Amino acid sequence: MTPLNPQPGKTLRMSGRLRNTSNDDIAAIQVRLLLSGTPMATRSEITAVSAGAVDRDGPPTLAVSEPIPLLLARNSADWSLKLPFDELPLSLPGVYVAGLEVIGTGTDGLTQRLGLTRTFLPWFPEGTVSPSRLVWLWPVTARPDRALDSLQLSEQTAAEMAAGGRLERIVNSAGTSPITWVFDPCILQTAEDMSDGYQVATGPAASQSAVGAGSAPAAEWLADVRRSATAQPSTATPYAFPDATALLRAGMEKTVVQATARAAADVTASTRTPVQEVLAWPAGGTTTPSTMRTYRDAGATNLLLSDTTLPPTPELTYTPDGFAKWGGMTVTLADSGLTAALASPQDTPGDALLARQRFLSEIAMAAAELPDVRRSLVAAPDPLWAPRSSFLRQTLRALSQVPYARLVPLEIAQRRSEEVPRTRVPYSPEQRIDELPRDYLAAVQLQQRRARRFQAILSTPDGIGYDQSVMRQTSSSWRTDPTTANTLVRTVTGQVSDLTAEVRVVTTGTFTLPGDSGRIPVTVANDLDQAVSVGIRLISDEPARLVASEIAPFVVPAGRKVSLEVEAQVVGSGALPIDLQLTTPAGKRYGEPVTVQVRTTAYSRAAAYVVTGAFVILAFLLAMNFVRRRRAGAEHTGQSAPDS
Repeated sequence: MTPLNPQPGKTLRMSGRLRNTSNDDIAAIQVRLLLSGTPMATRSEITAVSAGAVDRDGPPTLAVSEPIPLLLARNSADWSLKLPFDELPLSLPGVYVAGLEVIGTGTDGLTQRLGLTRTFLPWFPEGTVSPSRLVWLWPVTARPDRALDSLQLSEQTAAEMAAGGRLERIVNSAGTSPITWVFDPCILQTAEDMSDGYQVATGPAASQSAVGAGSAPAAEWLADVRRSATAQPSTATPYAFPDATALLRAGMEKTVVQATARAAADVTASTRTPVQEVLAWPAGGTTTPSTMRTYRDAGATNLLLSDTTLPPTPELTYTPDGFAKWGGMTVTLADSGLTAALASPQDTPGDALLARQRFLSEIAMAAAELPDVRRSLVAAPDPLWAPRSSFLRQTLRALSQVPYARLVPLEIAQRRSEEVPRTRVPYSPEQRIDELPRDYLAAVQLQQRRARRFQAILSTPDGIGYDQSVMRQTSSSWRTDPTTANTLVRTVTGQVSDLTAEVRVVTTGTFTLPGDSGRIPVTVANDLDQAVSVGIRLISDEPARLVASEIAPFVVPAGRKVSLEVEAQVVGSGALPIDLQLTTPAGKRYGEPVTVQVRTTAYSRAAAYVVTGAFVILAFLLAMNFVRRRRAGAEHTGQSAPDS
């Protein structure tokens, strides 16, 4: 459908393809243009016409395609038509409904309508309208399916960065047009990690992985990002688009603060272009006052909401500037009509053309509401939008030509806008239902508690990037993909458990103390790539039988083992099971304990002394008895001698 900027003296040209989806042949097929008699009166009509809820089809025009004599069942044929705009009934400036009607002769011999596709035709001759300032935000992000240690759950992100992929199309379609980039530091960090090599999960266990194949495309894509960032202004979003309201409700405010505080610095480092602004982008274009304050206090400079969240009060007959203030924070208001147009399907080139015409028509009608007053509109798609390259390039080309819009960066439009009174629509129970579920966040919090024990022993706890993994797990993008979200949580939890097990007691067996006290040898192994600090505590189910001092924290170098001896005293006889428990520097238990058996020789020697003493006493008694008997015998012999 050309030209992109219809003007007097030009010719309308349209073409496409017809497909006969029936099982019957159809004869004498033609495509003809229908045009509404008058322009649409309000922007709401665009939505109604797009949904098929309003019939604004006008009479047939002189624009008719060449007849197709016969279209066989399940076959296709191309068509085209053209007509000078001067021959179309375009009486007034505005947006007209254009219908493409397919007529043909069926098996009954009657001419009938076989199909109808509606689109829009903005008609604004030069000088009939003042151009609106259009801010078009281009978000660059992806679902953050990355666990710890450069492990991707799939190759989806790599596919999106590769030639023809979603992210590649977005980054390489802007040219020099003054759009505004909105970079998620998470996807930029992911690209950097992938460029250096990464693993892709091949099974449920963290150890089940293979080498990723997308390192080269990721490096290329990152280079494209850096080139694009120098051509247009950029802003940052909080890391991984956190589901901030859900996080605050779960008591995880710290995650929101961390995601926001370093966003600009991280995007600056990744793009190698200075970025100062942080645009908080709540899911669904709405949020609560407490979430707004959290973003503001964490360093966000702007908040993106839908214009339906802060509607003008009283209601206006035109679209006002898309900026406001709320709680001392600048709010950018995404135009809901433009958001809907950008959400139109683009599965085929034809879909992309219809989406383009709807997008341009929304802008044109907003400008025509007050044709002599320039205002600012903000176009913000879904953060995970998947536009076709043809849509982006043709729409940008159109915006460089049409008289009803001028692309401007976010900062410029904000400075030139005027505020109108607005009233906030409260956050609804339905919107709360859309948040990440409470039980899902509870699983992440349990994982956090385990990870904190592990981080507590590390010499450089930030080195494993765990806090950022929490931000990825709590991204608002998981609202629509709970299956992958749960897989991500399980994977990271498994990785935390595996890392925790890398620092452990390797001592086993049975130990015999030389007395009731002695030393128990303990060896601690550290298979991590950084030093750790741990203590040792001896624990028994029979605490009355064990007296042992706790070993203060000591350092175990990376990849090494450290052996030491623990003083212990065992009371009573028999073997005593003792747990060798590692502890964090704060004295909390770390990992699983190792059980050893401890025996003491003190009570066996005491028994020997008793037996020996008893033997001596018995021998003494026997000797005494023997002496007495000898004496008694001698006396008896002395008395008998005189009688003889």
